[in-house]
Amino acid sequence: MKPYRAHPIAIGSLLLGGDHPVRIQSMTSTDTNEVQASVDQCVRMIEAGAELVRLTTQGKREVENLEKIREQLHMEGYQVPVVADIHFKPGLALEAAGICDKIRINPGNYLKGGTVDELLPELLNKCREEGTAIRIGVNHGSLDESILEQFGDSPEGMVESAMSFLRICKAESFNKVVVSMKSSNPRVMVQSVRLLAHQMSKEEMAFPLHLGVTEAGDGPEGRIKSAVGMAPLLLESLGDTIRVSLTEPPEMELPVASQIVSLFQKPHALPYHPFQGLAWDPFSFLRRKALSVSGLGKGGRVKIVSPEPPDPAADMKPADLNGLTVPYDVWEKEPQILESDHKILLLEKGKASIPELKSRLNRFCAANKGAPILFKHNSNTSGSDRFQLELAGELGALLVDGLLDGIWVENPHFTPSQINETLLNILQAAGARITKTEYIACPSCGRTHFDILTRLKEIRSATSHLTTLKIGVMGCIVNGPGEMADADYGYVGAGPGRVSIYKGRGARIRNIPEKEALEALIKLVKSEGDWIDP
Repeated sequence: MKPYRAHPIAIGSLLLGGDHPVRIQSMTSTDTNEVQASVDQCVRMIEAGAELVRLTTQGKREVENLEKIREQLHMEGYQVPVVADIHFKPGLALEAAGICDKIRINPGNYLKGGTVDELLPELLNKCREEGTAIRIGVNHGSLDESILEQFGDSPEGMVESAMSFLRICKAESFNKVVVSMKSSNPRVMVQSVRLLAHQMSKEEMAFPLHLGVTEAGDGPEGRIKSAVGMAPLLLESLGDTIRVSLTEPPEMELPVASQIVSLFQKPHALPYHPFQGLAWDPFSFLRRKALSVSGLGKGGRVKIVSPEPPDPAADMKPADLNGLTVPYDVWEKEPQILESDHKILLLEKGKASIPELKSRLNRFCAANKGAPILFKHNSNTSGSDRFQLELAGELGALLVDGLLDGIWVENPHFTPSQINETLLNILQAAGARITKTEYIACPSCGRTHFDILTRLKEIRSATSHLTTLKIGVMGCIVNGPGEMADADYGYVGAGPGRVSIYKGRGARIRNIPEKEALEALIKLVKSEGDWIDP
């Protein structure tokens, strides 16, 4: 099956979409008004591999300084496209369109209450005149009220928000548009991008796609979460540019993004249709509920099979499965062998690609509703970072559709304990098994008024024992409340040295000094009955 292929566009001198490589990008964390600091950080990002650089542009002064930053980069020989990040002041986009290569906007600012703002046609004309591209950035949790009323906070709502804008672009014959559907929940992000590509295809559109899991966090968890969200889409040939959003200096994001693009290359053909004729719904998650065999199945948590010596994270040893597993190749030749309620399908990675494995799983799930599925992967990857990303992407592509009941991974370069720690992080990122507190932390930008990485470490140290909670640590109110839509609690920058504490999407404690914020967060968690002593 020929997969979705975006039409190509130019962003400055950079060609994007079509058969061009997947481009990688990042965003500065400096104040855009600090011109030299922003230029220096852009240079570090570019030298680390960034093919586009984005800067926050929240006021007229920032627009003026963005022009200085772009000019200085060009004077120093860096021709990478510069992107203006516009939020609550859509009128600024008109000014920014005249001085940068691309603007990033929220469609909700132009389509409020289901009506088109008069600025939109003017913006499209300005961008056409200047040759400026637009990225429509739709974020889960920050949809227009009219969309929420009709569709709720859902992938369908995200897609409708984007499509309302894209239909106008199509009618105006403006095609220099990139679209992103972002969420801190990888599963929601995957479903939204799939649904958008499907809807665009039905309406004869083919705009390039930007991929990103927002607020992924830091360390191995942030890298794993990004791979879990992006690999399933890249392996379905969706995605023309990506950003890995880590709560770390932005230049640290680029090697990770480069590795993800290298590991999960977009195929030119797929052995199955990604949107039709599947034994699962690609747009809405529903865990496959197999029968229970030796603890596997029945819609329970995904189990980890680990060789001896056993690790505390492991659920069973290979010996526990003796005589219970049937390899996929055997089942394909003798389907009746799994008619018994007491057998498990063993799907081994071997030399097959993930799309080939998903095609096999589709055939199996369509024919057999009862047998649990155990995925086994023998890896020989020696580098820790590569092994984690490789495993996260491959397993993520299977877990986001709820297909697996058990995972068995062996690698001679790592101990069972190291492997199982990685598996637990992957299962958590895919929403398949929650074993620890999850932190939704933004990567910081010029709107941030405190040291997010330091605060994140402090909050994690105080709350990591609360294993059932999601806690958002966000730099500002622009994206914070929306992008931490799945969080139980939030620590959100309210201004220089000031923080607001959230329960869900509602601010419970507003604009308090930063030095008091951690204690206030803990008191709120306790008052809501969600605290347990370490």
